[in-house]
Amino acid sequence: MCNRRNNICRWLLATTTVLSTLLLAPVTLGAEPQPATQITLKSWLKDQPAEHGPYAVNQQITLYLELATNRWFTAGTRISQFELPGVMVKQRSDMATNFTQRQDGETWSHQRWELSLYPQQSGQFEIPAIAVRATVARPEGGSRQITLTTRPQRFAAALPDPALTVGGHWLSASNLTLNQTWRSSGDNRAEDDNGSDMGELRVGDAITRTVTASGQDTLSVLIPTLIPALEGTDQLQPYPAQPRLNDTQERGEYLSTREDQTTYIVQQGGELTLPPLELSWWNSQIGQLETLTLPGQTLRVHHTPASWLAAYWHWLVGVASGLALLALTRVAIARYYLHHPRPISWQYGTAIWRQQWGTVRVLAYRYVRARRGSLELTSVSSDPAWQQQQAAFQQADGDRPQAFKMGWALVKRLSLPTGDGVARLCRTVGWRPALPGLATRVDKSATDGLPASDQER
Repeated sequence: MCNRRNNICRWLLATTTVLSTLLLAPVTLGAEPQPATQITLKSWLKDQPAEHGPYAVNQQITLYLELATNRWFTAGTRISQFELPGVMVKQRSDMATNFTQRQDGETWSHQRWELSLYPQQSGQFEIPAIAVRATVARPEGGSRQITLTTRPQRFAAALPDPALTVGGHWLSASNLTLNQTWRSSGDNRAEDDNGSDMGELRVGDAITRTVTASGQDTLSVLIPTLIPALEGTDQLQPYPAQPRLNDTQERGEYLSTREDQTTYIVQQGGELTLPPLELSWWNSQIGQLETLTLPGQTLRVHHTPASWLAAYWHWLVGVASGLALLALTRVAIARYYLHHPRPISWQYGTAIWRQQWGTVRVLAYRYVRARRGSLELTSVSSDPAWQQQQAAFQQADGDRPQAFKMGWALVKRLSLPTGDGVARLCRTVGWRPALPGLATRVDKSATDGLPASDQER
């Protein structure tokens, strides 16, 4: 009986020892001290090289936000939005850069976020405090949300070069490229920057010019217009398309692209000139103002029959009108001289052309008689040069130049004075003076010194 009781006691003691060991072990492990949850937040701006001075207007400024905890992040991090007057704020990536570091024997989890700032004007700017909410693991299990706030930061921006203006046709970037292509509807082929082979162009064809700018450390919306607007002319009508803006990321590198395209419809033939293009940009990598250029085009456009008529119809009308007027004038002159004697100068020139030298001399004598009332050429002038010329004229036959010179000399030496010529013109046309009292004086002065034959006329 005693042995049985002793066995039961031993069994109870052993069972109690085992249960105590199993139950007390977790309590002992849970009682070990666990590190408290720690989380930090710091922010800073990407350094600007000291020799570059303040940041440039339109330059990309990177604001870094870095969270670190000795636990781990269990949910997404939220960054509160903020506004900064005169500065464009852009979070270009929804993903953070995650990494770990050993610190004082502990493993810390890090999240690094990037915000891009683009100042649009010169001046001093202050980034306000930014609230960041993170969710981290708790030592005893579960998660905990913590909101931290950055400290305000200041920076300055200015125009990087005196040649630039706020809102001007330029941008700040790095690794910027500019290229263009040409396409003609006449041959439906795309050409390179020089557009060396546009094919044969005719009126009605379309010329498409596409210009693309690509660069880093900027935004597509900050790239200015690449093809300036041209007003339509009689020769060319432009049709610009909506610009294509694209911001991409590849292997951590951001690339911004703007593509402008304009289609020109040729409306007239002839020489067509499309201007070259220039784009000024501030190279933020080296702190220098640079310029990219693209060549223009001078093209020859062939007319269609319809476009040729449309382009030159006014010239055709003018030429046709002139020819018609000339023909009518010739007919009127011919009809007039059917019943009237031809001018003595006309008869003189015709006689020279026909080599009728006797008629030439008779006409010369008649002209002298009409002007001086004399039939002698020697009476025209006592000038020795004239006497020599008239003597040669009367003796030579078959000398056309001599005959023409003689006629011209007679006209010069026997021409009416200015007043006399005007009076004769008035009588010929049939004008009447406004003051009749002056008519007698004018007529008298016009006829004084003329032969009787001229006065009778």
